Amino acid sequence: MSYCKSSAVVEASPETIWETCFAPMRWESWDHNLLQLKNTSGPCQNGTTTTFLRKNGATNFHFTLSNVTPHRTLNFSGVALGNTIKAEGKIVILPIDNVYTKIDYSFELSGSVGFVVAIMRKGDVVEGTEDGLKNMVRLAEEAQEREIVNMN
Repeated sequence: MSYCKSSAVVEASPETIWETCFAPMRWESWDHNLLQLKNTSGPCQNGTTTTFLRKNGATNFHFTLSNVTPHRTLNFSGVALGNTIKAEGKIVILPIDNVYTKIDYSFELSGSVGFVVAIMRKGDVVEGTEDGLKNMVRLAEEAQEREIVNMN
């Protein structure tokens, strides 16, 4: 199993983070390993299914969303290669005050083949998780700044 957890404090509201990074179901904007989401069955809610089409011909994953509480939590769990690779991501959004919000993002690979991939590519899992979080922060702060400018 390969597991990575990363956290960041964002100068944006939970609503801005959610509406920018998760609700649109365009996660390729923050996950640099994704080409696009395909065959998405609905909005960002419990039970929605989607296929993560990955860049460079990498194995695609079929994910299901769970524990979805808008502006607060989101889990995505999925499989690839006939259930031999399992992946799970968790997002937790915690308001700190009226200006700052904390995002916790964790991701893990497991399964019979996933275990081997996790050992061989642990650095990629860590880098992907940390870079994904950095992109969430950047996108949310840019969106928050646009909201402030539009209000003035």
